[in-house]
Amino acid sequence: MIRIQCAFVDTPEVEKLTDFIGSQKAYPSAYLLPEYISEDSGTSLDNNINERDQLFREAAEVIITAQQGSASLLQRKLKLGYNRAGRLIDQLEAAGIVGPFEGSKARQVLIPDFMALNQLLDGEIN
Repeated sequence: MIRIQCAFVDTPEVEKLTDFIGSQKAYPSAYLLPEYISEDSGTSLDNNINERDQLFREAAEVIITAQQGSASLLQRKLKLGYNRAGRLIDQLEAAGIVGPFEGSKARQVLIPDFMALNQLLDGEIN
């Protein structure tokens, strides 16, 4: 007797299953997948001052205080969902406040303090 700890499908059963699937009618041609549209193509809109999130400045202040840029930090501090926090991070990157995506690491903060942040943001308005 052999001990098995998962579902067991015997070789004859596998052969019957593959024969059944193989005997079914196929599609007349290959199914074409939609074209991939890169997420990078939408970042130019994120730098438009008029289309920034209402919490943009507050998010920038949170990022500068913590000196690390991540969507999860914004989620916790501003009580946001992941999608909105992600959009804020993209807008902060487009504005030059945080660096680019680096995998699982937090983004580098490019602005050292609140005075530099105010100069950057006030310069955009004028």
